[in-house]
Amino acid sequence: MVTLFTMHLLGAIPNAGKYLEYSIEGPDYYPWQDGLFRNWPYTVADGTVTIPSEPGWGVEIEPEWLARSSTGSARRDEG
Repeated sequence: MVTLFTMHLLGAIPNAGKYLEYSIEGPDYYPWQDGLFRNWPYTVADGTVTIPSEPGWGVEIEPEWLARSSTGSARRDEG
């Protein structure tokens, strides 16, 4: 998601430059991302990415991915 947020930020800055740090690791490096988005927002064509134009951040989380995920929380011991 950080890459997605960065894409939007760079698109909003008039003189942001033409480079975006983009991870080239495959699905084995980020297995938790598999199936996360309904439409993959990180397509690179001719060395260029397109910032999603749909509402919000331009992506929709796959409901099945959410159903498979788990949540947790951490607490700091005040003692």
